[in-house]
Amino acid sequence: MDRSREEEFVDAPPVGEEEVGAEYVDEDEVMASDEREADDDDEQGEGAATGAETAEQMPEIPLKDIGNQAIWTLSTWKPGFGVTALLSENTDLYWQSDAPQPHHVDIHFAKRVEIAKIMLYLDYKRDESYTPSKIAVFAGSGYHDLHEVMALGLEEPVGWINISLAHAGKDGYLKAFLVRLSVLQNHQTGKDTHIRGIQILSPDRQVSDILDDDGVPFSSIALLAHSTIR
Repeated sequence: MDRSREEEFVDAPPVGEEEVGAEYVDEDEVMASDEREADDDDEQGEGAATGAETAEQMPEIPLKDIGNQAIWTLSTWKPGFGVTALLSENTDLYWQSDAPQPHHVDIHFAKRVEIAKIMLYLDYKRDESYTPSKIAVFAGSGYHDLHEVMALGLEEPVGWINISLAHAGKDGYLKAFLVRLSVLQNHQTGKDTHIRGIQILSPDRQVSDILDDDGVPFSSIALLAHSTIR
């Protein structure tokens, strides 16, 4: 038997192992490829973590109550339970209507304003059938073009109710000269209504622009008073 032919058979792979292809794989190349993939995964992970931290650290624009910039009109009210009581910081005071439903609170601004949310203070435990169970928010440039922005059902509310208007504009704010809050229905089919407080919250861009070197907004009155050059 030819010796060169015998060596050929000895060096050939066993039957069945050719499909695996082990004899064609360079182990050094495999290890290098694995290391490159691991490095890529680490870089992607670091990038994702950095992005998450950046999003969390982005400061939100603070909000302020702009109710004192508006003219307030009530559809009806009982003597002593009108606008003054409604806007008081004392939630023991309240607006009480004095006519069939619906009841309206109109908030009219001299210029178009941005509104992020409306806050209502309601107290079913104290007011029971006087407590609104369905309300609606309307907005426009005047009475001629008021349109419904949203309607909301309430179930025995107690405390401040957050009515977000983020859906009302592309940038997350309702823009209007006139806002109407309508009480459409009360609990227990009550006729007149009680509302113990209203706040109209708008983005306070002046405060959001006053940042220290680390991007942290001043929070105290004293610091804000000395934050600009006069």
